Amino acid sequence: MLATHIDAECRYDKIRKDTLKSISSQIDSISNLEFKLIDNLALIEAGKWIMSDNRLATWDWSKYGSFKMQYPKRFELALWHNNNLASLSLGRPTYNATGLRLDFIERNPDYTDIKVFQITLAAMNVYADVLGANELRIMNPINDEVKKYYETFGLQYVEKNDYLFIRV
Repeated sequence: MLATHIDAECRYDKIRKDTLKSISSQIDSISNLEFKLIDNLALIEAGKWIMSDNRLATWDWSKYGSFKMQYPKRFELALWHNNNLASLSLGRPTYNATGLRLDFIERNPDYTDIKVFQITLAAMNVYADVLGANELRIMNPINDEVKKYYETFGLQYVEKNDYLFIRV
C-alpha cells in the first residue's frame, strides 16, 4: 500500500468517526442506537443474514475489504440497536466529488425494530457536508417498492443511470 493511500485512509477514517459522533449526538431520540464503522464483528453478524428467508438484498459483505482498499474516502456505517446489528451501509464520493453515493445498504432481515434508511440518510448528509458534496445518491434500488420508499424522502429517480438523488 502506498504511503499516500495510508495517509488518505487515516485522514478519512478520522472524518468518518467524527461524522458518526456528530450524527449520534443529533439523533438522541432513539435509545440504544450506536453508529460505528464496519468492523469484523459487524461482518460476522452480517454473514448470518445469508441464511435468512427474509433477506431481500444479496450484497456480499465479505467484499468490504476490497471496497475499503479502493475507496479511502468511502462512507460506511454499521448501525447497531439494542446490541443487534440493524444495518450496514457503504458508499463513496462521486467521481467529480460533488455528490456522495450510497452503493450498498442492507437492513438486518430479522431485526426490524427501527427504520434504518432515514438514519443512514442523515449520516450521509453529515458526511457529505464535511466533504463539500451537494448531492446524495442512492445507487441501483433493488426493486420498485424500495425505489418508491426512497422517493418518500424527497429523492428523485434517474432512470437512465438507475439511481435516486437529492440536493443537500
